[in-house]
Amino acid sequence: MVDWPASELLKIVVIVETIFLSLFLAGVVPANKTECALVPLYEQGRVVGQVCADNGDGAATILDLGDDWAPAIFSETPDHPQSYRRTLLALANERIGEGGQWDTARRDRYFELYGIFPSLSVVRARLLDEPRHRCHALVDGGALRALTRSVAPWAVVSAATRRVTAGALTAAQQHLRCEGFLAKEASGTFDGATQEALQLYQRRNMLPSAGILDLETRDALLTDSRELDFRTLLRVLRERVVDASGLVEDGSAANAWEPILGRFVDSSEYRRVLRSTPLERGVGDLVSPATEAAARAMGWTSPEAASRALDTLPAARVAVRLPPVPVYHAKPVRLRAEIDRGDVWTSYPLDAEGRPRPSPAKNRPTFTLFVETGAGEIPLVRWPTTIGAWKQEKVDGEGEALRYKESPVGRWYWRDLVAAPAWFPPPTTPDRELIRRSPDGRWVADEDGVGPGYRSAYGLVALFHHRAITTSGGGTEYADIQIRTHGSASYRSILRGSSHGCHRLFNHLAIRLGAFVLASTVHTRQGLIDERYGRLLRWKGRAFKLRAESRGYRYELASPIPVDVLPGRSVRSKTIPFVPPPATPAAPQPQAQVPTTPQT
Repeated sequence: MVDWPASELLKIVVIVETIFLSLFLAGVVPANKTECALVPLYEQGRVVGQVCADNGDGAATILDLGDDWAPAIFSETPDHPQSYRRTLLALANERIGEGGQWDTARRDRYFELYGIFPSLSVVRARLLDEPRHRCHALVDGGALRALTRSVAPWAVVSAATRRVTAGALTAAQQHLRCEGFLAKEASGTFDGATQEALQLYQRRNMLPSAGILDLETRDALLTDSRELDFRTLLRVLRERVVDASGLVEDGSAANAWEPILGRFVDSSEYRRVLRSTPLERGVGDLVSPATEAAARAMGWTSPEAASRALDTLPAARVAVRLPPVPVYHAKPVRLRAEIDRGDVWTSYPLDAEGRPRPSPAKNRPTFTLFVETGAGEIPLVRWPTTIGAWKQEKVDGEGEALRYKESPVGRWYWRDLVAAPAWFPPPTTPDRELIRRSPDGRWVADEDGVGPGYRSAYGLVALFHHRAITTSGGGTEYADIQIRTHGSASYRSILRGSSHGCHRLFNHLAIRLGAFVLASTVHTRQGLIDERYGRLLRWKGRAFKLRAESRGYRYELASPIPVDVLPGRSVRSKTIPFVPPPATPAAPQPQAQVPTTPQT
């Protein structure tokens, strides 16, 4: 046994402590091995170390890549479980169950358009599906490239145009057969089976189309199938990055969307310029550079590189280094929302023959989110939204009439954020709007529209609008005005800017908004809203029961967020007399937090 002098032992101890401290600061050794799990740190496609899963190393961000990941708003606790989380995870992993409650999901099959992105395992299987890729590569794209206009199944075309469209449809059908969406041989005829297959293809690639062969769908069909799967992978990664980093700034406030690894991974519809002038001090795109940094760290830099990297799935949680977030992200953040109603059609618009038509969306309604800083407000995002319009409503018992559904102007407040919300239809909603065809052709009550679910009238997230009322004691109470900012599966209505009075957002953007609000503010998790709904519907001589068991999963904000709804620009039809919309109702008295007759 060596008898070390005390001075030498002290030197050794100091050296060991210095080495351990250096490894800890580098994230290689955790602060407490028994309490902190380690996750691999990725750089340039390789694992270069490990960091503590609880807090990274101060510079790294922990990404959850597991197949059981869900956005933060769908988190749960033992005392406040969230029932829809299990359904959401099943849809993300394409584990679609049996029974009537899954009928719509089996028909839809793909859910990105509705805010539910596929799991990493699902995308990996697509990328590595070599027979499918070879099938697509054999399709001659010449006829599709010759197509210069959209093709709809109901369109009447000339003989010359018919030859072009038949060739393009034949090529499109061959691609759809490669995907397994179309069983019959390619014929060049735009029949019902082809339209259904095309809609599947559009949902799989997150294209908000009307079920026609439009030019954006044509471009997707002409794109290498591995590239399309790679774009899906980047979209999946982007939502994980957004959730982990707390970012929401996507460039929309500055009309400055950025590509990811040299490509735009979304439909151009999600990058449509809503106003020609960027918002003053509008923040540029922070989401895309952060996603690209994560992709480079993981080695997902091209379809080929991603295929090699995903030959085996990475760990469920990984660490990557992302660009720093702005200083104004420090919690709690002071937020304000603003809704510009754009063109407000206060008389029902008609076409040249005097027939009713949807309100045109030349100056679309916009939703803008601001953050308060020491130097004033900064716009973070500007997204398309909806306002009220002319809708059919029940009057005098069984009769119906067109009525203008108001989006009230004024200052309101978000106090409640609800995940997987249910919509309880007001008594004025016509019964026929609450009935749908099931996949087997039967008429059934539209429980999908009520929710909870991705096709709920409220989508996957809703923020309730309240009026602030000063009480006799000098305090403040909040009354629900029955208007919401919420997600929607009705993406065509968002493109038109029209609703029953609420402010709809694309579901994936509504989820980002909800996650950002929760990450940025102090709030209380209240859990499921225990309230039931039932209504007897009559249609075609039959009775149907419409039911719901809960209004959703509620978070209550400690400091309500102001929402300013601006008047917009009044537009009137010149072909019929002006019909004024109803006046904004007087301030309601304080009432229960959950309304009985909400709009959508």
